[in-house]
Amino acid sequence: MIKTYLYSFLIFSLFQISACSKETDPKKAFDNGDYETALSLWMPLAENGDVEAQNYLGILYYLGLGVQKDYKKTLKWYGLAAKAGHADAQRNYADMINYGRGIQKDNYQAYIWYFAASQQGNEKAESQITAIAASGNLTPNQQMHAKIAANEFIMDETKRFMSHDTYIDKN
Repeated sequence: MIKTYLYSFLIFSLFQISACSKETDPKKAFDNGDYETALSLWMPLAENGDVEAQNYLGILYYLGLGVQKDYKKTLKWYGLAAKAGHADAQRNYADMINYGRGIQKDNYQAYIWYFAASQQGNEKAESQITAIAASGNLTPNQQMHAKIAANEFIMDETKRFMSHDTYIDKN
């Protein structure tokens, strides 16, 4: 009888302890809707240059999950990750520019970032490249120069855009 109570108490205690433990994986916290925990776990990672964490902070600030919606902070975190070559952040950053969210709308800059993202495997960016090209807001020459400019943010050299202009010294 005493053993039964002791075992019951032990099992109850273990459940209580596990219920009180805080999530340590920011992605799991995010997926479980615990955005405040995800934010607190991603912030130090992002500040130390983790591009995945930077992209997720951009998402949190863009959607206002666990924080107040803030396009300025969204642009900061997407921009850091995008410039470091994170394809999803590049597409997210391009969306901000393309739709003028917290920044002046700029088809040329949006094209650069969509192209970089597309070349690095972000399939959603391709349709945006097509839409900008079809809009007539960028000439074919501007599109070519945007692709060349995107090379700076495409980490895999084999995926960079090559044309005769690539070899022209721009200085």
